[in-house]
Amino acid sequence: MHDLKINILIIDDDELLLRALIRTLNRLCPSAHVCTVQVATQFEQQINNNALPDIIFCDSMMQLPTGKNVLEQAKELCPSALRCLLTGDMSGNYQLQLNNVIHFHLVKPFAQSHLESVINSAVVLKTLPISSEHRVILGQLSELPFLGEVKQNLLNELNKNEPNISILEKDVRHDPLLAGKVLQIANSAFMGFDSTTSSVKEAIVRIGLINLRAIVVFSELSHQLLIKNKQKAINHLIDKGYKKAELSQSLAKYIKQDRQTQLLACAVGLLSVIGELITTSDPHGDLDNEVVPKFVLSAYLLALWGFDQKIVDAQLIDELPSQKSISLTVIHIIVEHMFCNNAFNFNLEEFDFIDDLALFPDIEQWWLSNK
Repeated sequence: MHDLKINILIIDDDELLLRALIRTLNRLCPSAHVCTVQVATQFEQQINNNALPDIIFCDSMMQLPTGKNVLEQAKELCPSALRCLLTGDMSGNYQLQLNNVIHFHLVKPFAQSHLESVINSAVVLKTLPISSEHRVILGQLSELPFLGEVKQNLLNELNKNEPNISILEKDVRHDPLLAGKVLQIANSAFMGFDSTTSSVKEAIVRIGLINLRAIVVFSELSHQLLIKNKQKAINHLIDKGYKKAELSQSLAKYIKQDRQTQLLACAVGLLSVIGELITTSDPHGDLDNEVVPKFVLSAYLLALWGFDQKIVDAQLIDELPSQKSISLTVIHIIVEHMFCNNAFNFNLEEFDFIDDLALFPDIEQWWLSNK
């Protein structure tokens, strides 16, 4: 499934479970290096004597120290590792998510798709050009948003190779605000349809599964992060996300990118404000752009939540892409400048990069048509 070497550590005293998990992980990721610890007190020694893990699976029912205690320790010793708690059910772990002790719940018996999600996230995170300093900070942050069970169920359906549109429609209808936003976007001018629709199922088909996933996550975070004393600023960022989504798809269409790229560009624009939303809503004011750049924070969370690597990579616009070609990252750079500054105020390096792509005549005409 992946060629990138991933270091995996499993902490469990159940010999049968260990064997089954090792076999499945080796099949899903043949290049993985899997180590095991059956006595929780040996965890720190394992970390000190071996390469740092990219993923830690830990059973919640370990004897003292408990699985929870081990993962709290892992947050300090190897913060860049994905922390996965193996449990018998999903109850009682809200506080662990709130404090960012765990990144994933895996309920026994494990579905292969859940293990694949963890591996995919680890691979995307490992390939992101994020400094080791920022990886440590991100892994130790607390009070980060997480996706609730209802939204996670919807995303699990979207993760399937062939999602059931009827199930998606039913799940979207369960959230009237989400259903309203899906219909609003499906009927918006930038989607390019001549007629309006009041059917949630048709709206899902119109906006595509890529954008439905983005809207589900953005809607959930918008609700979670709304703080009364910062409501105006947060509402502004929510509006910015939807406007950047519209501009990104519009620009991709104007410079003759295919339909798939247009939909991806829309998702990139919408999700790009997640980092800003989190820093703005931070109740303690400890998290700002100097601690972790806002686009790095967006990319980190989107990788955790299993978004397409193209969407994740395109968040990182503080540095230009290594490959000189029209990409989602380039589209995002242009839209961010135009939205925030209402002008072509690129720095010299950005100007030369975009000029070499011969994009300036097109983006000037595009911007004039969107004013």
